[in-house]
Amino acid sequence: MIIIKLTKYDAEGYRQIRLEALYRNPDSFGTIYHEEAIKTIEQFRDRIPIDNNNFILGCFEDKELIAIVAFHQESRIKLRHKAYISSMYVQEEYRGKRIGKLLLNELIEGAKAIIEVEILLLDIVQNNFFAKQLYLSFGFQIYGLEKMAYKFNNQYFYLELMCLRIKEKELNFY
Repeated sequence: MIIIKLTKYDAEGYRQIRLEALYRNPDSFGTIYHEEAIKTIEQFRDRIPIDNNNFILGCFEDKELIAIVAFHQESRIKLRHKAYISSMYVQEEYRGKRIGKLLLNELIEGAKAIIEVEILLLDIVQNNFFAKQLYLSFGFQIYGLEKMAYKFNNQYFYLELMCLRIKEKELNFY
C-alpha cells in the first residue's frame, strides 16, 4: 500500500473513485453523483492540482486507487495561513484498516512542510460519526455549525466546521 500525490495520469482512477464516493455516500458531499458523472475525463484531469500547495493524495493497493483526500491552501495573502481538507473517501472494503488515518497523517505532514500554513479546516456532515471520530483523534476541534448546509431529496443536512492548528506562531507586538 502506497500513498502519493495524484497526477494528471491518475485522472481515470480519480474519476472512478470520486464517482463511487458520491454514489455510495450521497449525504456526505456537497456534489451529487449525477453532476459529476456527466463530466469528461479531461475535466477530471484538470481538477487534479499540479502544485505543492494544492494536491490530492491517493492511497493505492496493487495499482488500484482505494482512497483519496484533497488539500487546498488559500491563495490570497491574508488567508494563506489556512488550508482546507475535502473529498475524503475510503472504499468500503478498506474501511476499518487505518487507511483514513494514514491518508490524514500524510496530508497533515505535507501541510506542516508548507511554511505559511498554520491551520487546517474542514467541514463534515453532522451525522458522519466515523469520520468525525477520525478527525477528533487527530486533535481537530469543532468550532461551528452550519445549519441547513445541504439539501437533498427534501432533507437538510447540517455541517460541523472543524479546525486543527498545526503551527504555533509567536506574536510580536513590538
